[in-house]
Amino acid sequence: MLGLVAVMLLGSVMAATASAEPGPFWHHREIGGKGEGEKIEPKAPENFKGTGGEQTLIGKVGGATVELSSPAIQVKGAIYNEPHQGQIKLAIFYQPITVKVGGVVVNNCNAFVGQQNQFPNAVVVKGHLAWKWDGTKQQLEEQPQKQQKWDIVFTQVEPQEQPGRPLIDMREASFGSFAEINITGSGCGVIAGKRIVGGAEIGLPSLSQLGEWSKKLAVRTLQSGQFPKEVLGTTPPEKEGFLQHIWVGNGYQPLVLGLTFAGLPANLIGQTETEAEQQEISVFEK
Repeated sequence: MLGLVAVMLLGSVMAATASAEPGPFWHHREIGGKGEGEKIEPKAPENFKGTGGEQTLIGKVGGATVELSSPAIQVKGAIYNEPHQGQIKLAIFYQPITVKVGGVVVNNCNAFVGQQNQFPNAVVVKGHLAWKWDGTKQQLEEQPQKQQKWDIVFTQVEPQEQPGRPLIDMREASFGSFAEINITGSGCGVIAGKRIVGGAEIGLPSLSQLGEWSKKLAVRTLQSGQFPKEVLGTTPPEKEGFLQHIWVGNGYQPLVLGLTFAGLPANLIGQTETEAEQQEISVFEK
């Protein structure tokens, strides 16, 4: 399985060509090297692998709070650049999942995560480097990004400029699904069935400063927080989620991000520790 997913990851990064438009972008250099190194080209991605501790997806089904927890994961992937910003391809392999309803473990109930039933308890996701956003127009116009930090936006649909929309709400179902979770067993009751994990997620990196170098990169996901009541002079549909902005070729497109599970808001909580296989990595604006 690991070998087949590795082929899928490699094939997904060969076509694009990097350019010098505003990023942020991935850079790499020899361990202990000096300067800004080189941008990572799609034909020569920097591969990585790693592990993570407990990962818990929290959502609701039929009014009941459902927690799906894997005690540990393995990951494998690659980072590279496309025309607008750095990218990441990530394969995640989950250990057996525990099901809780209302904080209580449900006996005789199993959950299996996958994509189109190809790999039991394994998914492949795509990430884009993005900038944190405070909800103001000023941050969208700032160049260089002196006061801003970068994150990783995980989504199955490429964020693109949408004229006439002051911000894109990527919590909507139209932005694709990460995985299908099949919940089965005699003890599952109303939560049984095939449930879709959709929307978009934020990964908070340990290398939060531009120009910070390391072979290791930890990525953390956490419960979404409250953002300002008004964003770009409008009131978003809800006040809970993550705010980011991303370069789309001729300007910055603001985004509202959040996960869904079975069509309702959800959160994924966990941390993953990864290490590049060859060189040390960093992130720069250009």
